[in-house]
Amino acid sequence: MSVVVLMIEHLGKVFLSTHPNHAIAWSTLLSYVNGAWVEHFPDRPPPDNEEERVTMFFAREGDEYVIAEADVETDTTLH
Repeated sequence: MSVVVLMIEHLGKVFLSTHPNHAIAWSTLLSYVNGAWVEHFPDRPPPDNEEERVTMFFAREGDEYVIAEADVETDTTLH
């Protein structure tokens, strides 16, 4: 079994979430970017192109995101 992990680092904070697929993780990332855009760029409208918008949003040093697939074991063992 696998999950998709989304990590967002912005303004010195790290946000982690898991998703069943890449499309939902991307949608979550876009929601974050759209919600924080005005604070990040108060005088600049966001680009219509989603990839350009995300690239511009995370262009500052220290701001980044990762979308990665992770395998998860279905058998759990308690230690």
